Amino acid sequence: MKRKKTEAELPKGLQPWMVQEAQVAYGEPTSVSVRTAKDQLSSLLERAAQGEEIIITSDGKPKAMIVRYRPVISGAPARSMAALRRSMPVTPDSTEMIREMRDSGF
Repeated sequence: MKRKKTEAELPKGLQPWMVQEAQVAYGEPTSVSVRTAKDQLSSLLERAAQGEEIIITSDGKPKAMIVRYRPVISGAPARSMAALRRSMPVTPDSTEMIREMRDSGF
């Protein structure tokens, strides 16, 4: 029977927290198993709130990601192109310039 591999085997002297800190320092998302995520959900949520991306794995395969919440920013609705054109009418002076640019192949 094959032995189930739960965590990546680390070189001697290297601790899992050292790998996690290195991943964060270099911008790689941290991976945690489902069991670890269940045990440390509060701390993982706090880390995600600070901008860290955390991947939750099941049987070594990525299944979900915890990321910081980004609220939707709403603003004034976009104006239509017709309304934009009406607000900036073409004057006789610009008509000639536009024709020259068009005809010159600009």
